[in-house]
Amino acid sequence: MSEETADRRVRRTKKHLRLALTKLLLEKELKDISVLELTELADINRGTFYLHYSDIYDLYEKTEGEIIDKFNNIIKRHVQQTPKGIPLPAVSDALEFLTQNADICRAILKTNDTAFLSRLIEMNKPKDLNQWKHLFGDAKEGLYEFYYSYITSGCVGLIRSWFMNGMKEPPKKLAELAEQMMMNTIRP
Repeated sequence: MSEETADRRVRRTKKHLRLALTKLLLEKELKDISVLELTELADINRGTFYLHYSDIYDLYEKTEGEIIDKFNNIIKRHVQQTPKGIPLPAVSDALEFLTQNADICRAILKTNDTAFLSRLIEMNKPKDLNQWKHLFGDAKEGLYEFYYSYITSGCVGLIRSWFMNGMKEPPKKLAELAEQMMMNTIRP
């Protein structure tokens, strides 16, 4: 068997396991999901599961980590490309990503809402003064942290409400609303 075929089979196996985990998380708590139940739903042998993951929590953490990494890459790519601030395309693309991954994101938010969102916020937090200035421009330097906390808390609340209300608004419309709120906050 070629390496490409094996890689494709591994990707397919992991995809089936993630889909089964998502379905089960929408129905019950993580602690109540067994490997047997998961593998039967995914139509994967338990031994195959253990080739890739040590337990259900390992699968969950890796799945959550993949979502966070992909989300962060979207934000970082856009923020680095803009002259100042958080651009509408970054927010729009991030919301589009959440829409495309709605079931797993809803399952993660249901399972571990606070930790998941806190990781997203912390990973995108500016690391030095130049990054703070890039986001908030001429705002008073001592207030950058407050601006960031205020804006990220608002965005988290907006996203949480959007999910809880069935994600009826298109990502672009919600992104425009978020940008409007952010820009009104940032203006000194």
